Amino acid sequence: MIEPTLKFVTPGDIGMALPHRVLDNLMEFLNRVDNVIPGLASKYTLLYAPEIKYYSMRAVVNKFMETTVDGIFAAGDGAGLSRGINVAAATGVLAAWGILMKLGKEVRNELINKIK
Repeated sequence: MIEPTLKFVTPGDIGMALPHRVLDNLMEFLNRVDNVIPGLASKYTLLYAPEIKYYSMRAVVNKFMETTVDGIFAAGDGAGLSRGINVAAATGVLAAWGILMKLGKEVRNELINKIK
């Protein structure tokens, strides 16, 4: 039986956390290094991989998607506010309005008065 060296981790299938291409690259790496360090690519090798959920990251933004860095706007999936195309698109519109206002341009839309 394989005895994990890290006792405070949750075991799982890294194939559920990493893209297939990354797994293919890891396997290729292990097999190539196995030529230098025999046994590395054995069935007893245990790999640890962090599961990172990027959608959980959320940018701090104002009503028009401007971040705390002056002049930098976050929209779409990069803003971390949605997991769907509807809200991602809406944040793009908000950011566009914010950029136009930042440039001193007039935004003509009846919805913008409800936001201000």
